Amino acid sequence: MKMMAALSALLLAGLVTRAAAAPCPCTNFFTGDAKPFIAEGIARDAVSGRFFVAGVAARRILAIQNGRARDFARLPDDYSPLGIAFAKESLWVTAAVIPQGAGHEGPSALIAFDPNGRLKNVYPVADEGRHVLNDLALAPDGTILASDARDGSLYRLTPGATALTRLGPRALLKSPQGMVVSADGRFLLVADYSLGLVKLDLATAAFEPLKIPTDAKTKGIDGLALLADGSFLASQNGTKEPHILRLTLSPDWSRLISLEVVAEDDAAIADPSLVTADASGAYVVGISQWGSFGKDQQELTKPLQPWRIVKLELK
Repeated sequence: MKMMAALSALLLAGLVTRAAAAPCPCTNFFTGDAKPFIAEGIARDAVSGRFFVAGVAARRILAIQNGRARDFARLPDDYSPLGIAFAKESLWVTAAVIPQGAGHEGPSALIAFDPNGRLKNVYPVADEGRHVLNDLALAPDGTILASDARDGSLYRLTPGATALTRLGPRALLKSPQGMVVSADGRFLLVADYSLGLVKLDLATAAFEPLKIPTDAKTKGIDGLALLADGSFLASQNGTKEPHILRLTLSPDWSRLISLEVVAEDDAAIADPSLVTADASGAYVVGISQWGSFGKDQQELTKPLQPWRIVKLELK
């Protein structure tokens, strides 16, 4: 048994590949200005080709098309947009009242806008305590899943529902961030700042950390997106140096097979936030402006850079 365990550990370690890429294999997709914005969530409407970006400090969402940006929606009630995703004729937004946007703390909610930027519905988190819904994922049946970075809970909005419901117990995880739902709708892959990569059964809310090779660092991952080849794009900003990663998992999502550092130590991704990917390519907020703001405060602590979205040239 000891020999088998040792062999398993050896094979697991040998499956990791690290190919640090510098400079970033990317091209500039859009550059904003040097005013307070804090670019966080990004999404694309495949039908219209419009690209959306959420501005936390500006408390609004921009639509980008043909290289030009215009206001798409302003959030109600002091909310700031965080994660965004376009599906079923709606732009879904995880939102929270936070110091960097409103100057104070407040409630959190899932918000839906129609394709013209008109407010459709607000689904607040009804539980007591502080909540920050920060990212979301779309299930094949139309269910919206949202992660609460403040208290570690996960929430869902099923088709036709009028309110959010908590998935499993409160504080199920530590600090859940980006998520991806499996094609069959059974499992949820969650990037947790403290736990690393976690696989969760959506029927039972039971979860288990992925088996990770000893030389792979998966804590501090923020954004997570599925690529066309079945691998995953991830932004890692909860570590000393930010990285853009490409992750390959086993078919059952129980084990990390390889971790490739797509970009690191590059000015184009020096302050990354969230990611998105579709048939048109893979995109990352490379300069978000988060690094210019102090923790839980609206005042700047460092000079602002123009926020920037880059498109990755992945092989």
